[in-house]
Amino acid sequence: DPKIVPYGPLSISPGSACLNYGMTCFEGMKAYRSLVASCSSSGNLDDTKNDTLLLFRPDKNMERLSKSMERLSLPGFDFDKKELVRCIMKLVQLDQAWIPKGEGYSLYIRPNVIAMNENLGLSHPECLLLYVVTSPVGPYFSGGGGAGAGA
Repeated sequence: DPKIVPYGPLSISPGSACLNYGMTCFEGMKAYRSLVASCSSSGNLDDTKNDTLLLFRPDKNMERLSKSMERLSLPGFDFDKKELVRCIMKLVQLDQAWIPKGEGYSLYIRPNVIAMNENLGLSHPECLLLYVVTSPVGPYFSGGGGAGAGA
């Protein structure tokens, strides 16, 4: 069952398939605040009123994650994509204080799937862990158009 827990270390066996055979995949997503301003009751533009949280094309992210899992022969690649998006949105709502305001700023969201089998020997994994971490990020491109640091 899905649960949201505070960020912290994972307990992984040294023999796990994710560490020994690279049986992992991830997807990168972003949540951001709407930049659309609304009008106050007096008719003035009020950009503090619209604090809508948005995910950028989560359906595409879920489809890519599913395809990555299938390519790695990870079980569960046919997961309920809408349910995972709902869970991620709950996490985003809890972490919304971490979403910077302003154009180009967002909350980076990384769903990870790792194979947790504890035996040395390549086989189809039977035990997976899906977890999601978030981090605030800034504009990817600096003023000159080249790649810039995120956070």
